[in-house]
Amino acid sequence: MLTYNEVQQIHNKLSSENTDIADDNLDEEITSIIYYVDKIDCDKETTLVHRHIDIEYSFGEYYEISEGTPLFDAVCSLCSLQLQSELQETVLFSKLNCHK
Repeated sequence: MLTYNEVQQIHNKLSSENTDIADDNLDEEITSIIYYVDKIDCDKETTLVHRHIDIEYSFGEYYEISEGTPLFDAVCSLCSLQLQSELQETVLFSKLNCHK
């Protein structure tokens, strides 16, 4: 699990890449960070695997970080996340379980 300090680091990197999220206090609104592996069956022979990390906010919005971006790699490094190919959902941070 990510610590609150690591969540602040992620928010700072996200803020530097996206001016819509540049609010200094927005890191306090993050309720969870979740790693997802989605599989999409296109036909009998083709399956797409979509890995992404969602940052969820208390006001109901979320920001998706796609695989292959520097921020995705940074989050994976922070929590030593191994990329999976099977369908899964892994909670990396939950405000309910966080101690500042």
